[in-house]
Amino acid sequence: MLPASNKSSEDAAAAATVESTFARLEDVLSSYELRPQQIDFAHSIERAIKTSKVGIFEAGTGTGKSLAALIPAALSGKKVVVSTATIALQEQYIHKDIPCLQTLLPFEIEASLFKGRNNYLGLRRLDDFRGLSEIDARLLSWAQQTEGGDRSELDFLPPYELWSEINSDSEDCLRNKCPSFNQCFYFKARKRAEQADIVVVNHALLLIDAASGGNILPPYEVLIVDEAHQLPEIASKSFSLSLGMRGVQMLAAKAAKQVGAPAYIVQNMEELAEDYFTQLHQSLPFGKTRLRKVIPGTSDFLGTIYILRDWLSAQHFENVLDIDNQRDKLKLKAKSLMTTCTAYIKCLNLLETLDEEWVFWAEKPDNVPWRTELVVAPLSVAEFIQQYIFDKEGLESSIWMSATLATAGDDPFGFFKHLIGAPRGLIQSQVSSPFDYEKQSVLYLPKNMPDPNVREYAQACNREIEHILDLSQGRAFVLFTSYTAMNNSYEFLKERIPFSSRKQGEMPRNKLLEWFRDTPNAVLFATASFWEGVSVDGDQLSCVIIDRIPFQSPDDPVYEAKCERLKEEDGMSWFAELALPYAIMRLKQGVGRLIRTKTDRGIVAILDPRITGKTYGRGVLSCLPPMRIIRSLEGAHSLDDLLP
Repeated sequence: MLPASNKSSEDAAAAATVESTFARLEDVLSSYELRPQQIDFAHSIERAIKTSKVGIFEAGTGTGKSLAALIPAALSGKKVVVSTATIALQEQYIHKDIPCLQTLLPFEIEASLFKGRNNYLGLRRLDDFRGLSEIDARLLSWAQQTEGGDRSELDFLPPYELWSEINSDSEDCLRNKCPSFNQCFYFKARKRAEQADIVVVNHALLLIDAASGGNILPPYEVLIVDEAHQLPEIASKSFSLSLGMRGVQMLAAKAAKQVGAPAYIVQNMEELAEDYFTQLHQSLPFGKTRLRKVIPGTSDFLGTIYILRDWLSAQHFENVLDIDNQRDKLKLKAKSLMTTCTAYIKCLNLLETLDEEWVFWAEKPDNVPWRTELVVAPLSVAEFIQQYIFDKEGLESSIWMSATLATAGDDPFGFFKHLIGAPRGLIQSQVSSPFDYEKQSVLYLPKNMPDPNVREYAQACNREIEHILDLSQGRAFVLFTSYTAMNNSYEFLKERIPFSSRKQGEMPRNKLLEWFRDTPNAVLFATASFWEGVSVDGDQLSCVIIDRIPFQSPDDPVYEAKCERLKEEDGMSWFAELALPYAIMRLKQGVGRLIRTKTDRGIVAILDPRITGKTYGRGVLSCLPPMRIIRSLEGAHSLDDLLP
């Protein structure tokens, strides 16, 4: 160990390197302003990496958290993986932040965007499928011209069933025996990732790799989890299992067609699946239904899947002439089908035992039985994240950051740390935004709004929305916590407001955002995905209206199960420990859509009276940016009358 004096000198040298790198930013970017918050943030990340610790950080909007994390990570000389939740942020890292970083450093670094295998075209699988079915000419033309083979390059969306037959698939891969191995898009991307200093991925791929023991991504020493607030929910989906009649029918068809499974095995499985899901469908209401008892017939249905898997595992295809790797291809197809069988078996086994650490439900979207699905999800993903990420072999340090991680309470990160099973002894801090919210924005909390649970509330909201939009001259996001409320408000107001308006669902998300940016005085009615991951700079977005505090839907089975578990524990409050922190994190995301730069100005309106009328409201407000609060719009004729 170094003497204290030498260690201090080493720390100072490292700090100077970070600071000097930021100083060069002013030469590279003419619009860049040196921000103390960003440098402090970078030093905290540097300390976490240097001491091999976990770091959890909330960095306010405008902090420049991407570069604040990238600079000390790159200077550490370690292999870095950056994980994000959205495509937009991945592209920002690859096309903006990392190219900027490359101009700042006194040494070269390579970066690579790496996606899940099913995003890449499989050339051999395409050739095999072409011999069996017709394929869209546009897809064939793209396949001949593409250099990356990434599905996102397409300007149309191939049917799921088609793409699943021609994408790159680990269970159907001949590796170096494949005639297209040297041209394989997936292995080219993987090689670029192996050679890169920084690899950018999404949360789903990060989790799949971690659960596989690192069989997908190259070994890495530093992990940066951006948009970290989304990872627990994505982990819940990643570790969930589902089963439906349609999936079983596809499994049966592939088993018969691809590997010649005996008709009696396939037909028996299909018949029992049809009986099983038809009876389940008839017993359920529409929507999601929590399952608390074993479904009749589960054991018999499960047995048919075991029979198919056992038959598949016994096949060696010795009677097949091994021409053009035909025997290896059949073995791979059988292996792929066995993987599907194993997932279905695990799902039904869990359902048969009703394991208390898992949540079970059925989804009935309509009157078609084959669309009914069974879903099994972990009650908590904390142990999974701890096992697969925090305890990952070779990982020295992980950085978890977002603009919305802190909630109310003695430990502002307590809720998030509980969600991910964070270890003790970590480094954590909140980095304030450089924006002057008191001068750039106001928070409108209207008086005398009815309770959100009464019928009159929707009418009162529409009156307020219409008045606010008149003051802001449109230029607004109107954000709802449910599709029903969004649709009803849009139908009521679209003919009453003199501004171009659209609602979420009328066109793809990226096209809707393009429309909003390009249309003067536009108004977008939205929910779900538009609460976060969307950035519109300037006057085009000058108003954000939020209809309710975004408490989690009570009909979500996992949420319901977590609430029940908390109610059973002495001294625990499901509302304080779960419902309120979740709502605060979500609300901060919605409010954060307004001010994106130092020159942005505008109004946020939260119409829910509980934020001022309930005792927990003060805690909610304390977590929001420090905007000037107003309770009335009386006397205002425009947005300028409300802003400083």
